[in-house]
Amino acid sequence: MSSNGIDELGERSLRLQTRIPAAADRNEALDLAISAAELCMKALKLATDAGQKSDLSLRAQALLNEAERIKTTRDWRLPVSSGSTVVDPPTPQSAAKIKRLKEPRSTRELTKTEELLILRASKLNGFLFPPWKKPPDPSEFALQDGEDFFLDTSELPLSSLQLEVLDGWKRASDALPPPSWFPGGRSNLGPTMHFTRRVDLVQDAATDCSVVASLCAGTARGERGHTKILSSVIYPYDQQNLRPTISPNGKYVVRLNFNGCYRKVIIDDLLPVSKTSRVLHVIDRRNPGLLWPALIEKAYLKVRGGYDFPGSNSGTDLWILTGWIPEQVFLQSDELVPSQLWKRVHGAFTYGDVLVTMGTGKISNRAEREIGLAGEHDYAILDMKEFGDQKLLLIKNPWCEGTSWRGSIAKSTAEADGDATAQSIHELLNAHAELTPGTFWMDLNNVIQHFESIYLNWNPGLFTTREDIHFPWDLSTQQDCRGSIGCFINNPQFAVTCRKDDPVWLLLCRHLKDNTSSTPSEHGSRIVSSGEMTGFISLYAFGQQGKRVLLSDNPLERGPYVDSPQTLLKLNPTEDCTYTIVPSEQDLSPTLHTFTLSAFARSPILLAEAARKYTCQSVAKAAWTPGTAGGNAHSPSYSQNPQFGLVVTHNTSVSILLQTSDNTLNVHVKLVHGRGQRVHAVTSRDIVVDSGDYHRGCAHAELGELDAGTYTIICSTFESGQLGDFTLRVDSTVQTQLRLLPKEGAGLLRDKLNDALFRHGVNKVAAPLAPRRLCRVTITASHLDGPTSPAARRLSSSTSHSGRSVRGARSLLRATIEVGRGPRRRILIASSNGEYSDSANGVRTEAVDLNPAMLQAADMWLVLERLDGGEEEWCQVEMFCDGPGAVSVGVWRGWDD
Repeated sequence: MSSNGIDELGERSLRLQTRIPAAADRNEALDLAISAAELCMKALKLATDAGQKSDLSLRAQALLNEAERIKTTRDWRLPVSSGSTVVDPPTPQSAAKIKRLKEPRSTRELTKTEELLILRASKLNGFLFPPWKKPPDPSEFALQDGEDFFLDTSELPLSSLQLEVLDGWKRASDALPPPSWFPGGRSNLGPTMHFTRRVDLVQDAATDCSVVASLCAGTARGERGHTKILSSVIYPYDQQNLRPTISPNGKYVVRLNFNGCYRKVIIDDLLPVSKTSRVLHVIDRRNPGLLWPALIEKAYLKVRGGYDFPGSNSGTDLWILTGWIPEQVFLQSDELVPSQLWKRVHGAFTYGDVLVTMGTGKISNRAEREIGLAGEHDYAILDMKEFGDQKLLLIKNPWCEGTSWRGSIAKSTAEADGDATAQSIHELLNAHAELTPGTFWMDLNNVIQHFESIYLNWNPGLFTTREDIHFPWDLSTQQDCRGSIGCFINNPQFAVTCRKDDPVWLLLCRHLKDNTSSTPSEHGSRIVSSGEMTGFISLYAFGQQGKRVLLSDNPLERGPYVDSPQTLLKLNPTEDCTYTIVPSEQDLSPTLHTFTLSAFARSPILLAEAARKYTCQSVAKAAWTPGTAGGNAHSPSYSQNPQFGLVVTHNTSVSILLQTSDNTLNVHVKLVHGRGQRVHAVTSRDIVVDSGDYHRGCAHAELGELDAGTYTIICSTFESGQLGDFTLRVDSTVQTQLRLLPKEGAGLLRDKLNDALFRHGVNKVAAPLAPRRLCRVTITASHLDGPTSPAARRLSSSTSHSGRSVRGARSLLRATIEVGRGPRRRILIASSNGEYSDSANGVRTEAVDLNPAMLQAADMWLVLERLDGGEEEWCQVEMFCDGPGAVSVGVWRGWDD
């Protein structure tokens, strides 16, 4: 019988085998297993190729073992996947075969905005990839009389290395098997869509290791007896024999999952052919005429920009190829528990509910040669075995000339004790020579040591419910504040409502961007790879009943920041609870991005935009400049910080958020009773609410109820002199008015007076004032660590009791402007309403009008007084006046009432 006849027997056997889990009773299951084994044995008798015989013999023996198990086991029916849990899968049983689970579809009705977003996301790299509606009609692939073979709009780009060996683009009939591998006539050669020998897919002169590793993992699942999920995505497709067929007109349609939905990708069967023995596309070394892997690869690379695709990660690739949910596990994480990881993955792998690939990190050239692993390279997991405490993985390097790991597997406890399972391990490892080049067994401990990440792609059929929401995120409009660490005020936010306490998986997908470098023409356009995506994304979950949050503090769950286009967050909710879900980013390009957030569960869920807690907002922008960067509340220059007046017309809850894009700044915001005017000294009783400790990049204060009134807001950095722009935002339930107050001394001339000295035992000093015309004056005074002028320093050393001021024991201060002395003196203005102040940033009087006529009754004095002072103290005194030379100030002197 011909090879096609053997293939047909193998396919019939496989179809019977996949029906076993769905059998109505034990007898039907036993008949199916025996019939499938008999078909394999018929094919075995006809086979002449040694490799083909070996494969058929193994399959026949496995089916006979399955028949024996069904016949003798009390609980003959193996548990199906829908009965297992993703979090804690059941213990695997040998040769488990399951039926294909139904993938859930989102039932949420899209808004018009979302529909438009999905349509716009169809354009990528100069091509259109419309949303998938239904399988194409067979007539789409018919070749009419006189009609040319289908030709796509443009050829996909190749790398410089690929161009060096390119012989041209050729139809599949001339490209497979590779002409350089089979020189001479091709009358008995040609492409095929089916095979009987085990698949051995490899890459050669291509850099898409993640894609080929994905294809290897997917085909290995089918070879373990599960339904074929890769070859079923390409059309034309033979539903009776469950495999793709050769297209008469050279046109193929592939269903891929990206940019928010399954999409239709149309390709021709032209493949890049090499003039050397190198191969420019994925190839099956055992079945070199196998076509569908090369077509799927071409469709994927059309989406990603061409054959010069630099690679991504296989978790992303399998998500696009299969729609299986990607999860990245960081093997170097301190939170990783290897035994738990193995238990979770091994059980699901046995049932065919997870595809597993792995990636290495950076490895030096020397280490690559020593251990036989390639750095920053993706590998496929073909099988997983457990013998006692030993956990083994069969790993495939997708490179055609790829090396195998050169390390050794540590002895298990079973081997050390002479246990019977040791023989099974030895038999498995001794079969290493029969493995294809680049394929090897490795134990879990060595995997964790040598690999950086495991990529798990989970069967979406494990869930019964799915909800999708699609949204834009325009980062080009958020440059002033998007760098604020932990600030989520401008992030898209969503609410997920869970009816039961079943696990919910939340998948955030960043859409591939259209990177076309020129306008498409009738001859196509040059494509730039859409794989070049920079930046990091993450997901946060908060127990905020679906209300928007402002900061990243105190999430229930949060995922790591990953440079992959997808990130997964697992939530274990309580019944009838609503959570707030927030996407976060770092270093994404400042442009418009689009995303899809998908929620998967086994019970009903609702996904919607998060509700806003406040209906009104006021926003103002300002900056800390050399004249306004006053530092924290203990700084003498605190009052110089930017301040705002806030008018509240009715009682309201209020949220105050300060953001700066400079994450080196630790910032703070304070709301005080200040009547909407600048405040110069703040006591604890003045504070209405503040943001607590200084926080990098942003600060937030919130109050459940704020009385109507006029308040002052102070924005500060921790250190004085720190410069930077910032945004102040006030959210409330009623409209408020927010305005930046003029900086201290605005419109006034600043005159630094001579330093004032309190000698030992002296508590009061004064300087004469003489207004020369009508003017408006404000006085400030604050402590100094010592005199600032040379003359003052000489005075201090010659007259002071201690020779220095005592830092940390500063006295309370008061400044006044007075007319006259003794009992008849009249105080024109006093700092802090006449009280002594312990403010770290000094004291200040309100503005007062002075004129020369006041001197007719008595002399005018600027008086500085301290309370209970002892040691020498120096003070800096400044006068703000609305005109130059309007007031003359004399020398400080001791004062005695």
